[in-house]
Amino acid sequence: MGVDRSILCSSFMILMIFSYRPVSVKGQFLTTSYYSKACPLAESIVQATMKASFRLHPRIAPAMLKLLFSDCFVQGCDASVLISGPNTERTAEANLNLRGFDVIEVIKSQIESVCPGVVSCADILALAAREAVVLTKGPYWEVKLGRKDGNVSLAANVKSLPSQTDSLTEMLRIFANYGLNTEDFVALIGAHTIGTASCKSIADRINSIDGSFIGLNFNPLFLAMLSRHVL
Repeated sequence: MGVDRSILCSSFMILMIFSYRPVSVKGQFLTTSYYSKACPLAESIVQATMKASFRLHPRIAPAMLKLLFSDCFVQGCDASVLISGPNTERTAEANLNLRGFDVIEVIKSQIESVCPGVVSCADILALAAREAVVLTKGPYWEVKLGRKDGNVSLAANVKSLPSQTDSLTEMLRIFANYGLNTEDFVALIGAHTIGTASCKSIADRINSIDGSFIGLNFNPLFLAMLSRHVL
């Protein structure tokens, strides 16, 4: 599976933005040695499970990146996107195509079997997303840990996620609200290039409401390919 170097950099930067931005958790800062004594096998379990999953389903890599982004962009990296039930974040329209929940559940179950009640789902998700970058030939780095799981998950809160219909100005404003600059924005948007998007997310850029063709500044060959699939 070939992956462009620029894609790897984008994938790496999306995790760096969320993993290294200073975060305080109940008076304590995140640290790379958070589980070194309480659950030293945690990271190796995440690595092994992600590797096995990626071997069978390579799309787990972009799925984990999107899952982390969708979690962190709504009330912080607290694993609230993993909570199931009516009117939770998972049920919001913007999150209906999220994948990877089953892999996180497997990892959590395996970690609980060796050190119950120690490792948060929020940290598991952050580690799994790091592994997604490594598995697509990106760089490895130490993830700062110590996040706490949230217990509130509301579909209404997902409206804070940027939409494909937002203008560039609006997107930059949304990102700025989270302390993210233009460079962060480009990296995060660029990380989409190792995944896929639903047809409805780009259909309005190819065809008008009445179905007629809209001539946009696309590469002609690329536009022809999109038109065949987005109808």
